Amino acid sequence: MQYLLLLVAPALFAASIYIILGRIIILVDGERYALIRQKWLTKIFVTGDVISFLVQGGGGGIMGSGTEKGMKIGEKLVLVGLFLQLFFFAIFVIVAGTFHYRLERSLPLKKYKGAALSNVDVHALPWKRHLVALYLASGLILVRSTFRVIEYLMGNAGFLLRKEVFLYVFDAVLMLAVMLIFNWVHPSQVTEAYRERVELEKSARGSEVEMQIEQNQEQKQVTSGP
Repeated sequence: MQYLLLLVAPALFAASIYIILGRIIILVDGERYALIRQKWLTKIFVTGDVISFLVQGGGGGIMGSGTEKGMKIGEKLVLVGLFLQLFFFAIFVIVAGTFHYRLERSLPLKKYKGAALSNVDVHALPWKRHLVALYLASGLILVRSTFRVIEYLMGNAGFLLRKEVFLYVFDAVLMLAVMLIFNWVHPSQVTEAYRERVELEKSARGSEVEMQIEQNQEQKQVTSGP
């Protein structure tokens, strides 16, 4: 049970990373720069992550039976789950990198479209630092998952499984680093920035409506003059 929890826990980090990218896209109104629409992006990657989680968990549970047959079947299932995790993570990094590149190239405008956000500079929003945090965390999880794949490919009698130090160096330390990254660059900043942006939009729209009403009243007074 202890080993199973160590094995599947990083999948929960991965799910959080997928959700954060979706929030960054919403924050900068950048869905047009993403390879996958924001409403599908989180669903696709989180679903893939859940499948990977379940496959790894099922494989670990079968290995817990203790029989030789169970160990072999469990190892194969764990490997399938790890390869799924690596696949979805690789696609995710491509999607995130493409979004970042396209957004950067669009920034000669540096402004949101529409009068409601004409005074909001994209650079003033904290999207860059959170994308960097995602890249760092994704890299650490990729290294960890690659280590686990090699570990299982070598088998239960393999060198990596027989030496506990590798578990600490290539799993525990890397996952600790992921937690520290997200405590330093906390994802709640993206949500708070988005709420501020929404409030700014509402305020700007309200001002526009008031100005329009005043203009209409002035026009009526002019047309109905003495």
